[in-house]
Amino acid sequence: MKMLTLLAIMAFTFTSCEQTEVVVGENFAVSYKPTQCSEPWDEAAYTNKGNLSREERFKLFLKDKGVSNLKEFKNTQDDKIYCSACTCPSNDLFSFKVSEADLAKLKTFEPFKTALK
Repeated sequence: MKMLTLLAIMAFTFTSCEQTEVVVGENFAVSYKPTQCSEPWDEAAYTNKGNLSREERFKLFLKDKGVSNLKEFKNTQDDKIYCSACTCPSNDLFSFKVSEADLAKLKTFEPFKTALK
């Protein structure tokens, strides 16, 4: 009986010391200031999908490119006055975090290919 008790105590001791280590991947912050209307998500493929906001079109564009797990997404708008040509900056600033794998994907297509060199 003593031997059985001793084995039970040893089994409990060894199993209670096991630790599970959870490694969380690092997230990378990305900020992008789009133009007034010359971005890929401003094209008919996205503007013809109903009454989507520019932010929704942006997220849909990224999802179509395989980047769908955006964390802490926000659109900050400034009150500066810009020209109204399509190639001029807009008052939007898209900020979000992505995994290392999604950051690598972002760097393979425009406008991020140029912006994230």
